[in-house]
Amino acid sequence: MVESTNVELSSLMTLSKDSSKAARRRLFENMSGLFLSEDDRFNEQERAHISDIMTKLVADVELSVRATLAKNLSTSDQAPAELIALLANDDIFVARPILTQSRVLMEKELLSVIELRSKEHLLAITEREDISPIISDLLIEYGDEDVIEQLIGNNDAEISKSALALLVEESKRVDRFQEPLLARHDLPADLAHKMFWWVSAALRRHIIKTFEIDAHFLDVQLESSTRENINDSAAPAFGETHADRLAAHLAAKNELTEKTLIQSLKSRQLRLFVAGISIKTGLDTATLSRFVHDKNAEAMAVVCKSLEFDRNSFSAVFLLTRRGGGMSNSGKAAVNPAEIEAVMKFYDKLTPVNAKSVVEHWKLDSDYLEAIEQLDEQADAQRVYL
Repeated sequence: MVESTNVELSSLMTLSKDSSKAARRRLFENMSGLFLSEDDRFNEQERAHISDIMTKLVADVELSVRATLAKNLSTSDQAPAELIALLANDDIFVARPILTQSRVLMEKELLSVIELRSKEHLLAITEREDISPIISDLLIEYGDEDVIEQLIGNNDAEISKSALALLVEESKRVDRFQEPLLARHDLPADLAHKMFWWVSAALRRHIIKTFEIDAHFLDVQLESSTRENINDSAAPAFGETHADRLAAHLAAKNELTEKTLIQSLKSRQLRLFVAGISIKTGLDTATLSRFVHDKNAEAMAVVCKSLEFDRNSFSAVFLLTRRGGGMSNSGKAAVNPAEIEAVMKFYDKLTPVNAKSVVEHWKLDSDYLEAIEQLDEQADAQRVYL
């Protein structure tokens, strides 16, 4: 066995003296075959010697040969690190299998590729199963929207909470980040609920259904204080309008009921409705006014469910607060029947406990009001509805 190995090495050394292109290719292919062999014909020193020669020859062989080698080495745990690093920095046709699969490729080499190589190299790295937070951070820094979207969509990639928070902010501007972010298993519930204010109706429903808020993160004392103020018969008027004072008076007499609130909408007393809901939930009137006029009705559904409005009451709120009410001037339905069905299904599945926790989260989250403020008319026109 030793004699046979020596003969093979001697033959390769003789072949290496021929500088022709064909000879170089044949030498490289022969060495590749020996190196990838699963038997133990060569000791560690001999394998290192073969690796050194291959590393020096790699630039002299055709791309197709390098690509074949890269594909073969991409799944090998015994591949020489120096050769793997060279292949990772090669043309993307060569580098791709190394960048997507090789376990031999070290983090420092991946960071170097991200900083120095092409967008195609970065896209290949986003497919790896072992992406660390450090690599994710650099991909976000150097990558464009295509790279970042693909990174977000890789649920095996580790992304730090600070990076996720940055991407959530970016999702206000880049719609295509929204769905993959909300599909991630590691997206914290508070960040998901922050996105509620600028995503589509379907994604709003997904947020409420999927990302439950841990009660331990809610300020129970503040919640209790809010309830005490609501139930205080001596609670002062909170606004300058007659509707605000009337709502406070009705609350003090325990007459601010579900029926009263619905009647205020039917009587076109929108400010009274908003003021009453504000007193009962603790949400401010400016925010609730936005909910009322928002084409996406999910926020209003959460508010109504938190107050345990029955199905018919919410249906009335929904239709009466849509632009034009339940019927248009022509006598036809002003709201798309499919939209009504979708919103009602969402309301039916929403639980009072979950809705109340979401409302408490909105009250305690200082960022959500700022997020709503940033939804100007242009952004609203671009939003995807049902």
